[in-house]
Amino acid sequence: MRQFRLFAITASAALVVCGLALAKGPGMAGGVAFTFGPDLVASDWHYMGFPWRAGAAFKASSADAVTVETKAGVGILWHAVPLEVSGARKARWRWRVTQGVGPTDLTKKGGDDRPLALYFAFADEDVPVMGDLTELLKRGQGHLLIYVWGGTEKPGTVLPLPYFDGRGRTVVKRPADTRAGIWFNEAVDVRGDFRRAFGRAPGRLVAVAVSTDATTPAVRMSPQ
Repeated sequence: MRQFRLFAITASAALVVCGLALAKGPGMAGGVAFTFGPDLVASDWHYMGFPWRAGAAFKASSADAVTVETKAGVGILWHAVPLEVSGARKARWRWRVTQGVGPTDLTKKGGDDRPLALYFAFADEDVPVMGDLTELLKRGQGHLLIYVWGGTEKPGTVLPLPYFDGRGRTVVKRPADTRAGIWFNEAVDVRGDFRRAFGRAPGRLVAVAVSTDATTPAVRMSPQ
Protein backbone atom coordinates (compact mmCIF):
# COMPACT_ATOMS: atom_id res chain seq x y z
CA MET A 1 0.00 0.00 0.00
CA ARG A 2 1.24 3.45 -0.82
CA GLN A 3 1.12 5.75 2.17
CA PHE A 4 0.32 9.44 2.59
CA ARG A 5 1.82 11.94 4.85
CA LEU A 6 -0.87 14.15 6.33
CA PHE A 7 -0.95 17.65 7.54
CA ALA A 8 0.49 19.31 10.53
CA ILE A 9 -0.16 23.02 10.69
CA THR A 10 1.17 25.91 12.67
CA ALA A 11 -1.30 28.73 12.34
CA SER A 12 0.22 32.19 11.94
CA ALA A 13 3.57 30.53 11.47
CA ALA A 14 4.73 27.34 9.81
CA LEU A 15 2.11 24.65 9.43
CA VAL A 16 3.46 21.17 8.91
CA VAL A 17 1.31 18.45 7.38
CA CYS A 18 2.29 14.85 7.49
CA GLY A 19 0.76 11.40 6.92
CA LEU A 20 -2.67 11.25 5.17
CA ALA A 21 -3.91 7.87 3.91
CA LEU A 22 -7.12 6.49 2.43
CA ALA A 23 -8.20 2.85 2.26
CA LYS A 24 -11.24 0.80 1.34
CA GLY A 25 -10.99 -2.06 3.79
CA PRO A 26 -9.95 -2.95 7.32
CA GLY A 27 -6.36 -2.45 8.34
CA MET A 28 -5.93 0.22 5.64
CA ALA A 29 -6.08 -2.48 2.94
CA GLY A 30 -6.44 -1.32 -0.65
CA GLY A 31 -4.99 2.08 0.14
CA VAL A 32 -3.56 4.87 -1.93
CA ALA A 33 -1.10 7.62 -1.07
CA PHE A 34 -0.73 11.31 -1.79
CA THR A 35 2.68 12.88 -2.14
CA PHE A 36 3.48 16.58 -1.85
CA GLY A 37 7.01 17.00 -3.13
CA PRO A 38 9.22 17.91 -4.61
CA ASP A 39 6.63 20.30 -6.09
CA LEU A 40 2.97 20.70 -5.13
CA VAL A 41 1.77 21.57 -8.62
CA ALA A 42 3.64 18.66 -10.17
CA SER A 43 2.05 16.42 -7.53
CA ASP A 44 -1.44 17.66 -8.59
CA TRP A 45 -2.20 19.76 -5.54
CA HIS A 46 -4.25 22.89 -6.17
CA TYR A 47 -4.53 26.08 -4.15
CA MET A 48 -7.85 27.81 -3.51
CA GLY A 49 -7.92 31.26 -1.94
CA PHE A 50 -10.50 33.94 -1.38
CA PRO A 51 -9.94 37.38 -3.00
CA TRP A 52 -11.40 39.30 -0.07
CA ARG A 53 -9.11 37.65 2.51
CA ALA A 54 -5.38 37.26 3.07
CA GLY A 55 -4.06 33.91 1.93
CA ALA A 56 -1.72 31.18 3.10
CA ALA A 57 1.45 29.86 1.47
CA PHE A 58 1.76 26.07 1.06
CA LYS A 59 5.14 24.52 0.29
CA ALA A 60 6.24 20.90 -0.02
CA SER A 61 8.95 20.40 2.56
CA SER A 62 9.60 16.80 1.46
CA ALA A 63 7.97 14.17 -0.71
CA ASP A 64 5.47 13.40 2.03
CA ALA A 65 5.09 16.65 3.94
CA VAL A 66 3.83 20.17 3.35
CA THR A 67 4.50 23.36 5.28
CA VAL A 68 2.06 26.25 5.44
CA GLU A 69 2.98 29.84 6.21
CA THR A 70 0.11 32.08 7.23
CA LYS A 71 -0.48 35.17 9.28
CA ALA A 72 -4.13 36.07 9.81
CA GLY A 73 -5.00 34.35 6.54
CA VAL A 74 -7.01 31.53 5.01
CA GLY A 75 -6.24 29.00 2.29
CA ILE A 76 -7.20 25.56 1.00
CA LEU A 77 -4.89 23.06 -0.68
CA TRP A 78 -6.81 20.27 -2.41
CA HIS A 79 -6.17 17.10 -4.40
CA ALA A 80 -8.54 14.95 -6.44
CA VAL A 81 -9.16 11.43 -5.11
CA PRO A 82 -8.36 8.66 -7.61
CA LEU A 83 -11.46 6.88 -8.87
CA GLU A 84 -10.27 3.53 -7.54
CA VAL A 85 -10.53 4.78 -3.96
CA SER A 86 -13.63 6.96 -4.37
CA GLY A 87 -15.42 4.45 -2.14
CA ALA A 88 -12.75 4.65 0.58
CA ARG A 89 -14.00 4.18 4.13
CA LYS A 90 -10.87 4.72 6.20
CA ALA A 91 -8.50 7.67 6.49
CA ARG A 92 -5.55 8.30 8.73
CA TRP A 93 -3.07 11.08 9.29
CA ARG A 94 -0.71 12.81 11.72
CA TRP A 95 -0.90 16.48 12.62
CA ARG A 96 0.55 19.02 14.97
CA VAL A 97 -0.15 22.62 15.85
CA THR A 98 2.66 24.70 17.31
CA GLN A 99 0.91 28.05 17.18
CA GLY A 100 -2.76 28.69 16.59
CA VAL A 101 -5.86 30.68 17.35
CA GLY A 102 -7.75 30.56 20.62
CA PRO A 103 -11.13 28.88 21.11
CA THR A 104 -13.74 30.02 18.58
CA ASP A 105 -17.35 29.27 17.68
CA LEU A 106 -17.12 26.90 14.72
CA THR A 107 -20.78 27.48 13.85
CA LYS A 108 -20.41 31.25 13.46
CA LYS A 109 -19.79 32.65 10.00
CA GLY A 110 -16.66 34.78 10.10
CA GLY A 111 -15.87 33.63 13.63
CA ASP A 112 -15.01 30.00 12.98
CA ASP A 113 -11.23 30.35 12.91
CA ARG A 114 -9.21 27.17 13.35
CA PRO A 115 -5.55 26.53 12.68
CA LEU A 116 -6.07 23.31 10.75
CA ALA A 117 -8.83 21.39 9.03
CA LEU A 118 -8.96 18.37 6.75
CA TYR A 119 -11.69 18.26 4.10
CA PHE A 120 -13.31 15.20 2.54
CA ALA A 121 -15.51 16.20 -0.40
CA PHE A 122 -18.24 13.88 -1.65
CA ALA A 123 -20.11 14.26 -4.95
CA ASP A 124 -23.79 13.39 -5.17
CA GLU A 125 -24.44 10.11 -6.96
CA ASP A 126 -26.23 11.77 -9.87
CA VAL A 127 -23.34 14.15 -10.56
CA PRO A 128 -20.88 13.26 -13.35
CA VAL A 129 -17.44 12.26 -12.08
CA MET A 130 -15.83 15.46 -10.88
CA GLY A 131 -12.58 15.82 -8.94
CA ASP A 132 -12.41 19.60 -9.02
CA LEU A 133 -13.18 20.85 -5.52
CA THR A 134 -13.57 24.45 -6.67
CA GLU A 135 -16.21 23.55 -9.26
CA LEU A 136 -18.00 21.22 -6.89
CA LEU A 137 -18.41 24.01 -4.35
CA LYS A 138 -19.45 26.54 -6.99
CA ARG A 139 -22.17 24.25 -8.32
CA GLY A 140 -23.41 23.12 -4.91
CA GLN A 141 -23.37 19.51 -6.04
CA GLY A 142 -21.53 17.88 -3.19
CA HIS A 143 -21.11 17.66 0.57
CA LEU A 144 -18.13 18.43 2.79
CA LEU A 145 -17.10 16.48 5.87
CA ILE A 146 -14.45 18.53 7.67
CA TYR A 147 -12.29 17.35 10.57
CA VAL A 148 -10.95 20.30 12.54
CA TRP A 149 -8.39 21.21 15.14
CA GLY A 150 -10.09 24.08 16.90
CA GLY A 151 -13.21 25.29 18.65
CA THR A 152 -14.39 24.51 22.16
CA GLU A 153 -16.41 21.32 21.72
CA LYS A 154 -15.27 17.88 22.82
CA PRO A 155 -13.76 15.49 20.24
CA GLY A 156 -16.34 13.75 18.09
CA THR A 157 -18.83 16.61 18.23
CA VAL A 158 -20.59 17.23 14.89
CA LEU A 159 -21.45 20.85 14.06
CA PRO A 160 -23.14 22.51 11.08
CA LEU A 161 -20.75 24.34 8.79
CA PRO A 162 -21.78 28.01 8.48
CA TYR A 163 -21.08 27.97 4.73
CA PHE A 164 -22.09 26.04 1.58
CA ASP A 165 -25.85 26.20 2.17
CA GLY A 166 -26.07 23.36 4.66
CA ARG A 167 -23.89 21.02 2.62
CA GLY A 168 -21.08 20.91 5.16
CA ARG A 169 -20.52 19.42 8.60
CA THR A 170 -17.61 19.89 10.98
CA VAL A 171 -16.30 17.08 13.17
CA VAL A 172 -14.11 18.25 16.03
CA LYS A 173 -11.01 16.08 16.37
CA ARG A 174 -8.85 18.28 18.60
CA PRO A 175 -10.24 21.34 20.42
CA ALA A 176 -8.27 24.57 20.42
CA ASP A 177 -6.82 23.97 23.89
CA THR A 178 -5.17 20.69 22.85
CA ARG A 179 -1.54 20.60 23.91
CA ALA A 180 0.62 22.25 21.28
CA GLY A 181 3.85 20.95 19.79
CA ILE A 182 2.74 17.31 19.96
CA TRP A 183 2.06 15.02 17.02
CA PHE A 184 -1.31 13.27 17.12
CA ASN A 185 -2.18 10.22 15.04
CA GLU A 186 -5.76 10.10 13.73
CA ALA A 187 -7.77 7.29 12.17
CA VAL A 188 -11.36 7.86 11.04
CA ASP A 189 -14.23 6.10 9.32
CA VAL A 190 -15.14 8.84 6.84
CA ARG A 191 -18.23 7.10 5.48
CA GLY A 192 -19.52 6.25 8.93
CA ASP A 193 -18.90 9.81 10.12
CA PHE A 194 -20.65 11.16 7.02
CA ARG A 195 -23.75 9.10 7.77
CA ARG A 196 -23.69 10.24 11.39
CA ALA A 197 -23.29 13.88 10.35
CA PHE A 198 -25.82 14.02 7.49
CA GLY A 199 -28.20 11.16 8.28
CA ARG A 200 -27.68 9.59 4.86
CA ALA A 201 -25.16 7.55 2.92
CA PRO A 202 -22.35 9.48 1.20
CA GLY A 203 -21.75 9.64 -2.53
CA ARG A 204 -18.34 9.28 -4.14
CA LEU A 205 -15.31 10.69 -2.36
CA VAL A 206 -13.83 13.02 -4.98
CA ALA A 207 -11.33 15.30 -3.22
CA VAL A 208 -9.35 15.83 -0.05
CA ALA A 209 -7.95 19.11 1.20
CA VAL A 210 -6.03 20.72 4.00
CA SER A 211 -7.06 24.18 5.14
CA THR A 212 -6.09 26.86 7.58
CA ASP A 213 -8.28 29.77 8.68
CA ALA A 214 -6.66 32.04 11.23
CA THR A 215 -7.89 35.52 10.43
CA THR A 216 -8.02 36.68 14.04
CA PRO A 217 -4.82 37.45 15.97
CA ALA A 218 -2.94 34.29 16.84
CA VAL A 219 -2.70 32.98 20.37
CA ARG A 220 0.43 30.96 21.10
CA MET A 221 -0.40 27.57 22.58
CA SER A 222 2.69 26.33 24.34
CA PRO A 223 3.26 22.77 25.55
CA GLN A 224 2.10 22.23 29.10
